[in-house]
Amino acid sequence: MNLTRYFSRLIILSLSYIAVFTFAKVASATTENDQIVLTFLGTGAPRPSLERYGPSILVEAGDHRIIVDAGSGMRERLFQAGGFKKLTAVDTILISHLHFDHTISVSGLWLSGWLYGRRIPMNIYGPAGTEQMMMHLQKAYQWDIDYRGIVGVPLQGVELISKDIMPGVFFDKDGMKITAFEVEHMPVDFKTGKALKFRGQTLGFRIDYKGRSVVFSGDTRSTKESKILKYGKGVDVLIHEVQVPSPGNSKEAKLANVSLPVHSTPEQSSYIFSQTKPGMAVYSHIIPPDTTKEQLVRESRPFYKGPLTVAHDLMKITIGDKILVEKIKVMEEQSFEKSNVLKK
Repeated sequence: MNLTRYFSRLIILSLSYIAVFTFAKVASATTENDQIVLTFLGTGAPRPSLERYGPSILVEAGDHRIIVDAGSGMRERLFQAGGFKKLTAVDTILISHLHFDHTISVSGLWLSGWLYGRRIPMNIYGPAGTEQMMMHLQKAYQWDIDYRGIVGVPLQGVELISKDIMPGVFFDKDGMKITAFEVEHMPVDFKTGKALKFRGQTLGFRIDYKGRSVVFSGDTRSTKESKILKYGKGVDVLIHEVQVPSPGNSKEAKLANVSLPVHSTPEQSSYIFSQTKPGMAVYSHIIPPDTTKEQLVRESRPFYKGPLTVAHDLMKITIGDKILVEKIKVMEEQSFEKSNVLKK
């Protein structure tokens, strides 16, 4: 009788343990399912840098894998962050504007992702002119695509689908909503600050996912008319560009400072942060790329006292119940033959 009672208690305890363990796993999965994870693939700008590659951020939320801007070195940083699995998982790129430092890696990810296993089209969303640019890219690489197709690479997934978008919600799928808004990066006269007539537009983005939110400023100057003041209000994470003026009167310094009227100094960016009050303010697209974290913080603190992070390449921010900032563990060189990315 005692033996029966013993085994009955053992079974009940075992079942209880399984129930608790299962609940913990479900709770964890539920919590992670509403997170937005940001991986900073490049935090620099047009100027070459071995520390800060061109502007590019990976956004992961649920089943969504999206790149915001495609700066130089994006493909390599993405590979460092997750090998062939991440390289082939991304099927959407958002382009804030058509400067080369925001678009130069589109072809690298589009074609590398396809060549090594992505079997769905690559989707590109950007401002007026994006469709035309992507059409020219397709023409430029048609020989490459035809060559690989004729020798046996599956053509499924090589499609490049592009769309010129207007301000407003342009993506609303599986819990994720993406809103585009115009930012102040169109050319202005260096001396007068007046807008110059020029085609196209420059955009920022807000991503909302299951109660979490992040805003990307794109390239922009910061004024009281900035639409970031509206779309960034109370956002979880606000990622903003910044440019520190180059000192001196050398020809190089003068050329570097030509872009100042269409970018934001730490003081100007801090004005946006102070007005929007994000859960975390983040500097990225840092000009010049050798600007230190200490300098940016020092020049910002007189104007903004809230949470502030200076992004660096391969930094990760997880937006959940709390905002977690960490450096990711870089993958070692991965063999494609052992990657199992084609096991789908």
